[in-house]
Amino acid sequence: MTTFIVLRYATPCWLAKMTEASYSGQTELRWTPGSAEERDLVLRELDAIVSSSHFKGSKRYPALLKYVVDAALENRAGDLKERTLGVEVFGRDPNYDTNADPVVRVSAGEVRKRIAQFYHENGIHSLLQIDIPVGSYVPEFHLLEQVADASKAGVERGSWMRNQGSLRKSKILTRTVVSVFAVALFAAGLFAGYFYRRTSTAGSSDINNVWQPLLQSTRPVLIVVGTSRPDLLTLETESTSFIEHMTSPYHHLSVSSAIALAHLSGVLEEQQKGYEIKEAPETSLPDVRSRSLVLVGAMNNMWTMRLMRPLRFHFTYEGRVARIEDAANPQQKAWFIDFSAPYTSITTDYAMVARFHDATTEGPVMVIAGLGPYGTEAASEFVESPEYLTKFANAMPRGWENKNFEVVLKSDVIGSKAGPPVLLATYGW
Repeated sequence: MTTFIVLRYATPCWLAKMTEASYSGQTELRWTPGSAEERDLVLRELDAIVSSSHFKGSKRYPALLKYVVDAALENRAGDLKERTLGVEVFGRDPNYDTNADPVVRVSAGEVRKRIAQFYHENGIHSLLQIDIPVGSYVPEFHLLEQVADASKAGVERGSWMRNQGSLRKSKILTRTVVSVFAVALFAAGLFAGYFYRRTSTAGSSDINNVWQPLLQSTRPVLIVVGTSRPDLLTLETESTSFIEHMTSPYHHLSVSSAIALAHLSGVLEEQQKGYEIKEAPETSLPDVRSRSLVLVGAMNNMWTMRLMRPLRFHFTYEGRVARIEDAANPQQKAWFIDFSAPYTSITTDYAMVARFHDATTEGPVMVIAGLGPYGTEAASEFVESPEYLTKFANAMPRGWENKNFEVVLKSDVIGSKAGPPVLLATYGW
């Protein structure tokens, strides 16, 4: 499989400061597990992370996190290099080009982001926290300061570790009760693992059904992504310096588009399908003819606007108001964003996922696009998640796998971040 672009996936500064985070006044201290009980505590925390909604919809991100944590616990941190991870976790050839294929770097950036989201929601319940520092693939473990202080005060380290479940409920359990609880937890874990494998298998089938038409061509999938201001390129002259050219807004890719590309590359990598990435303004009709096409973004991607115009659900932009219109119900005007409104007033974004055969390109097209950036990010999460695609499949009539379809989604905007996608409408033909 061949990938034809190098993505530089920048990690937000708030994510780089994970080790400085605190929850309810409980500061983290870096810690190295020594005993078997301490390592077991780390593994339980790892299991909580990869079982969360931030990880369970993907195969690659839990696999990477599990591998690096296991290696650290087995004193193999020196083996955690990019090439080794590419070979051991992602099945790359030992001589693969890490510059041309950034699967490890992109996946690690996504893992860091998802860990941060997990602790943002659940950190107050954790005795320790797992982190992968920026610039390294070696995980770090951090104890909450109050736990470390309890250990220093003479409390047996193994004692408070065995009581992890009780601390989360603010109760003290005896060793006997803890032993019984551990056995019950182990049995529940086996059942949860069995249940998760069954749901994951069903969800994986839905992912395959959604993506299969785009995977049949022998050519790489072409991902066409919108850019921020393509019109600014015309302002450059022959005297424009290279540094001015490279730092101009034309070369800016939004974080939401980068996240969407990470989601899409994850799906295609798992399907062992090669892909190319091009900017929308640089994409011509010969580029998109007779091949599988994925369009990312709407208002900044003329290909999305053009190819979706004849469809029932389509994007419009008029008077600084972007809208998803329903040709079968023109009175429906609820799905819109006013781009002239203060950005802090935007609490909801809308998006579409569509798959159809296009007469102009003579091939299958997948659209993953929001009215705004939050919608695009939510739509990209939708197409890689077994959970969301199973809900979609259940809402569609029998035989949808072989038909064209459109999906309208909503994403609540929380603290300038995209919330999970919510299914609003579907249509198949």
